[in-house]
Amino acid sequence: MSHRNLRISSPQPSTLHEPFLERAAESDAESSSRALGAFLTMRLVDQFDQDRNPIRPEALAYQIRATRDYLRDLHPPTVEVNHLGELVRVADGIRQSRAVQLLVPPLLAFAFWLEQELRVDEALDVLETGLRLCGGSLSEEAIAARLQLGRVLRLAGRLEEAGQSYTSAGQLAAEAGDTHSEFLSRIGCAVVAQRAGNLPQSESMLKKVLAESSKLEDRDAEARACHDLANTMDLSGRTEEGIPLVFRAFELYEQPLQKVRALHDLGVLLKTLGHYAAAEDAFTLVVQSDAPPEICVNTTNELLEIAVLIGDRIAFERRRREAESKVGLSPYLLVDFELKVGVGFAAFGHPSKAEKYLSSAVEHAEEHHLNQLLFQAEAALRQLREGGRVRAEEHKEADRPDAHPEVEAVADRLQELRATV
Repeated sequence: MSHRNLRISSPQPSTLHEPFLERAAESDAESSSRALGAFLTMRLVDQFDQDRNPIRPEALAYQIRATRDYLRDLHPPTVEVNHLGELVRVADGIRQSRAVQLLVPPLLAFAFWLEQELRVDEALDVLETGLRLCGGSLSEEAIAARLQLGRVLRLAGRLEEAGQSYTSAGQLAAEAGDTHSEFLSRIGCAVVAQRAGNLPQSESMLKKVLAESSKLEDRDAEARACHDLANTMDLSGRTEEGIPLVFRAFELYEQPLQKVRALHDLGVLLKTLGHYAAAEDAFTLVVQSDAPPEICVNTTNELLEIAVLIGDRIAFERRRREAESKVGLSPYLLVDFELKVGVGFAAFGHPSKAEKYLSSAVEHAEEHHLNQLLFQAEAALRQLREGGRVRAEEHKEADRPDAHPEVEAVADRLQELRATV
């Protein structure tokens, strides 16, 4: 595939950076001021777009100085302001050489922070700006930007676009001889298939990546493939096979954030099998870590469901309020929350409240093409309308559910890890 074609397929974002303007219009003064600072910084970055007519050097110098002064006046100097300051610093350093590729790494870092804060639209805006600066480059940053864009698009529920971004990243990686990024591209496409409900395809793709990455001793790719394969197996009804895989991913990962994500997913799988104490151990390890908002919301959703499963109505209401108070939920997390709350209200004998949440889950899942969650929400809503409530026996914890020895070993290991924290 030619570089020209790859460039044509690159995103063509607006240079108005509307997501930041929307946040700037909010009533929260501090958030509004930071959003305006982000808008000014992104407009400064736009001046380095090679497809634009360059402004005069003295005008660029003035814009850099004015943006820097605005950011310096923002108090307190938050993580967001630090990201913006780094972009301005790099812009000042390259205003003579116009080495625009140096702006891409801090853009990706800022986008990653926005993603962790669940500011999905803003993250997409920053990534699209970075890709515009990359053009059809085969650089490491261009490949990383497309992989990151695929992940954020997936988080936004835009699965078709996410698949296209992952595929584009893989094509660039193949031309650049970057085997690791090729693995990440293939894993991303497999997760898109998983989210779209094509579980057999997802499993096949991930097993191939797992075998190849293990052979090449690519520890990170192997961990990611193990992790996502575990989730796919769970969705396929083979949870016991998934638990040792996700624990293996936890052991292979080197980055704390990745370890936390694996622990969260491990808790989910253990909860599915009825190992609520072990699941709580995993979730407690997550809560005790410095987990970002996305994972905190996910963990709260899971603790909410455990409250339903053990029949603890007080804990259910507490967890529901905690999760409902979170802002910026992604479509996937929102539908997951609505589904769990709907099932909970049904279990506790409130069919009208349950129908409200489950109907909303169906509507949002259809809107964002979240087929797997759509199937679950429709089934729960149908059961509610047929029987009025979820059968109580489905929500009783077993004293010690039978499990595969490997699952028991994982549960024991989690207990040991929690005791050491």
